[in-house]
Amino acid sequence: MDLIELGWNDIYTRENNDIELIPGRVRTQSGKHYGVITQEGELNAILPNSYLNRINDKSEIPVVGDWVGLRKNPEVKTYHIDYLYKRKNKLSRKVSGAKSEEQIIASNIDVVFIVTSVDADFNVRRLERYLAMIYEINAQPVIVLNKIDKIKDVESYRKETEGICQDIPVLAISATEGNNIDDVGKYIKSGKTVVLIGSSGVGKSTLINQLLGYSRQTVGETRESDDKGRHITSTRELIILPNGGMIIDNPGIRELQLWSSGDGISELFKDIEDLSRFCKFKDCLHEKEPKCAVRKAVEEGKISNDRFMSYKKLLREQEYFQLRLNTYERRKKDKRFGKMCRKVKDIQRLKGKN
Repeated sequence: MDLIELGWNDIYTRENNDIELIPGRVRTQSGKHYGVITQEGELNAILPNSYLNRINDKSEIPVVGDWVGLRKNPEVKTYHIDYLYKRKNKLSRKVSGAKSEEQIIASNIDVVFIVTSVDADFNVRRLERYLAMIYEINAQPVIVLNKIDKIKDVESYRKETEGICQDIPVLAISATEGNNIDDVGKYIKSGKTVVLIGSSGVGKSTLINQLLGYSRQTVGETRESDDKGRHITSTRELIILPNGGMIIDNPGIRELQLWSSGDGISELFKDIEDLSRFCKFKDCLHEKEPKCAVRKAVEEGKISNDRFMSYKKLLREQEYFQLRLNTYERRKKDKRFGKMCRKVKDIQRLKGKN
């Protein structure tokens, strides 16, 4: 396999020139077991305990899309992951539940397809969340409106979508019927990586099958009772397309809590943040303060109230997330410091015995 077609470049070569390491890209992951594409073909590799013992954070564990360096173990004829190359970017969210930990969905991404269907799944507020997540990583977002074969008024959905993202491509397709699939293919190029995200049942796997030209991914129908999608894809996988380019398929996202610095929110709601410069107070909360330019724009209908409330909600979520993250990072530092102190005591105790 030509590594350049997988996205390899000279930056990775300069980063680590250990000739014993076999560079490759993670295609699949299941626990400590990985499928890694190399020049020698796909190799099965293991993430050894020696690697886990020297990292400081779970985010350093390789994920689908990562470039890694493999070292062959001649004694047992297996390959171990010994090195993780620096990521160009990573698409992350907060893990489900109360823990303030990062879950990396995929890495080294060029384009993100946000796939939604024009049925009960369609929700512009959810699309805003996805966009805020993507704006964090300097990748090209593309919104894909699927299942247009089920409706007559496609333009109303397109117009509502463009209302939150006028500068982002919005593609209306039917993955089942094959309508406008060529529009999607224009964003998939050799050496570039595309990630699909969206809820269950929106047609991500069907779209991949259309791009491949055969039925590779398992496809499930939505339930008639509530029009909700069934979880079919259960693991992440990097898929190489016959005409070049790669797609990373993802399980449907049930819960989307942002793992964000806030830059994505600022970029997504740039119109609101630009207006805030004309508020009387620099620290205006856009609530009851006098001469608030943002509230005035909402009252005049220049910004919809729903969009404004979505902006406020994501800001509150970001503030709460940052507070939780600071606490989490402080506890991690305390834990590392305690571990270091115990090691020092162990060394001193051993010296005392000698």
